Amino acid sequence: MINGIMLIDKEKGITSYDVIRRLKKDLVKGTKIGHAGTLDPFATGLLIVMIGREATKLMERFHTLKKRYVVEAQFGFKTDTQDIMGEVVEKSVDGDIPTKEDIEKVVEREFLGRILQTPPHYSAKKIKGRKAYELAREGKEFTLLPKEIEIYECKILEYEYPKLKLGILCSTGTYIRTLVNDIGEKLGNYATAVELRRVNIGGFSVEDAGRGIMGVDKVIEVIENG
Repeated sequence: MINGIMLIDKEKGITSYDVIRRLKKDLVKGTKIGHAGTLDPFATGLLIVMIGREATKLMERFHTLKKRYVVEAQFGFKTDTQDIMGEVVEKSVDGDIPTKEDIEKVVEREFLGRILQTPPHYSAKKIKGRKAYELAREGKEFTLLPKEIEIYECKILEYEYPKLKLGILCSTGTYIRTLVNDIGEKLGNYATAVELRRVNIGGFSVEDAGRGIMGVDKVIEVIENG
């Protein structure tokens, strides 16, 4: 019986559960399987899949690990999902273009350390037993409460208006598309995530994806050292 994890480089356009569904076809019926952190369909990168009873017991330990992302954003418009997959609902009016220094100051002042973040309506957050995105698609009105997250790093990697690339290290539960949206709003603009890639979860790297099953003992070692 398999007991360990697989590091998957998730492709764009599929859900995290699509990955699980594909893997299930090759496993003995009844094998426990799950993933350690959802990636949105438009996102790519590291997805940790846990296979077997002992491996799936490590779920909470994975949730304590920091996650590193690279996100490409674009100023000038806002979508209902806060990413490129959604419908444009607002466009920026002509005005001041934020400088690199403007962005750095806003990030340092508002978006580093422990902050409150309101999850997007198009998310899997549960509202009275139903997923928020289901209610949003039906046009239902509802409120999501802010949640404390932590942003350890948020660095500008590239910037030429309207395109911005950020490197972000954050806690589990952080919505990167919401972070991009909120940075845009604080700058008096709109900003939308157009490309998102997760490159690390703790000591696990997307560069190691596709190398087969990592046993539970090795997984615990990486968690404790990473």
